[in-house]
Amino acid sequence: MSTAPLDHLLRRPWRDERLPFGITGVPTMLSKHERRLLYSLARDYVTGDAAIVDAGCFLGGSTTALLSGVRDRRTRWKGPPVASYDLFRVEPYTMQKFFADDSAVRVGDSFRSRFDRYVGGFDVPHVVHEGDITEIGWSGGPIDILFLDVLKTWEINDAVLRDFFPFLRPGRSVIVHQDFGCGWTPWIPITVELMGDSLRLVDGIEWGSHVFFVQGEIPAKLIESGISGLEEETKFALVERAIARSEGWVRGMHEISRTELIFERDGLDAALRDLERIGELYAGYELVVALIDHIVRGLRTAGQYDETPRRRSSLLRA
Repeated sequence: MSTAPLDHLLRRPWRDERLPFGITGVPTMLSKHERRLLYSLARDYVTGDAAIVDAGCFLGGSTTALLSGVRDRRTRWKGPPVASYDLFRVEPYTMQKFFADDSAVRVGDSFRSRFDRYVGGFDVPHVVHEGDITEIGWSGGPIDILFLDVLKTWEINDAVLRDFFPFLRPGRSVIVHQDFGCGWTPWIPITVELMGDSLRLVDGIEWGSHVFFVQGEIPAKLIESGISGLEEETKFALVERAIARSEGWVRGMHEISRTELIFERDGLDAALRDLERIGELYAGYELVVALIDHIVRGLRTAGQYDETPRRRSSLLRA
């Protein structure tokens, strides 16, 4: 197997990349470092015989970075269209930062027209899938770049495993996990742990995306069965393993992901106690503490909507 793809990734050329003019003004939750990563991968790494999947594109931060990279390639792109996925519906936590300029916007409204304005004009093949990714799935064909900012629940994680991961190519494909170090998303580190040596961590952007190289066959059982049905003890053990192999802010975020499991199993009071412990342990990591504060506020109000722990945690993630 050629080592050229991995050698290219290990040089981490995106760290020295500059974003092209015109895409930095797109409202996004991604950092410039993350958009440099996506731009670099689309321009210099992806081949013309496999797809680029942009799963969880929001207003187009990831999309414009990928489209710009395809546009700026040395030779014209002849591969499949860049494939973007999103519900394109306004969520409560996005209102103040992204939609405050329009008093007519309400939670649940479509923002597809805004997305279309931001991503137009690149003259690059592009298809947009609006709706629930668990129902839409993948059309088939190999995938070189799988950008994932859509794994917000156990169910979505399993559906993406089932529908997209069979089309990743060992020795070539790259997964960009935007929420790997997000916290409160235990299904992501659990999935990565179960992939074992199939994945190699290439880079972790500060407070952002982690880049994994698919170096071996992904276990078929994992793809077929997913992880939501695992025993609780197994889930805890796998998150503990992820915590043990990480450090710094990522370790703190994985500890918060374990708190999600505690919340689902033991309820509100146990989760609050664990979050207090983590806050003291990672007091030097401002964003870890900020996420804990955000979660605590959400947990204290979530119970009024639904008393089922799993449902309340899903509400909080939304």
